[in-house]
Amino acid sequence: MKNVVRVLWFGVAQEITGSAEEEFMAEDTAVLRLQILERHPGMRTVNFRLALNGTMLKKDGQLEENDVIAVLPPFAGG
Repeated sequence: MKNVVRVLWFGVAQEITGSAEEEFMAEDTAVLRLQILERHPGMRTVNFRLALNGTMLKKDGQLEENDVIAVLPPFAGG
């Protein structure tokens, strides 16, 4: 079952997508990753990670209605 999830864009991901957040419909994070790349082909060049409801994901998993996904590209440190 597909669920509506809110995706928050950070750093270069926000620059590529042109927005701070969007809604997607996906049953799991693997499908969500594919949808992100289809909707925003520029994201194919970014090695991004996902956080689900504030927790960094180590592997793909199920999504629930109204989950919040943060798309986190590599950050420059200093």
